Amino acid sequence: MKSKDLIFIAIALGVIGLFVFLSLIGRKPKPMTSRAEHAAVTKDTPRESCLECHAPGSTVAPMPERHPKKGRPPDKTTPCYACHKLPPPAPAVLLPALSSLRGDFFVWQNRHQE
Repeated sequence: MKSKDLIFIAIALGVIGLFVFLSLIGRKPKPMTSRAEHAAVTKDTPRESCLECHAPGSTVAPMPERHPKKGRPPDKTTPCYACHKLPPPAPAVLLPALSSLRGDFFVWQNRHQE
């Protein structure tokens, strides 16, 4: 092979490598925050409830201008959870198991004292 052929192959591999690299570091959608408004969001939540706050012209938290066409109105088929991770479930609260607080430590009441 001539040196021109090797230079052409090296440039071609560099361009292909650049495209592979750029596709790997592409933008990932943000997960839904764990705000109180998102606490009830599940896979069964309709898109319209999300678009009340996140429509492109909304004043609360509008969809960014660079949002992909997939999921952006007028697309009615793609649910939001297809790209955005659902918020984590609320942690279980153990306070009902505690009967009383005295000082700086917990006191468990006996069943016979209730």
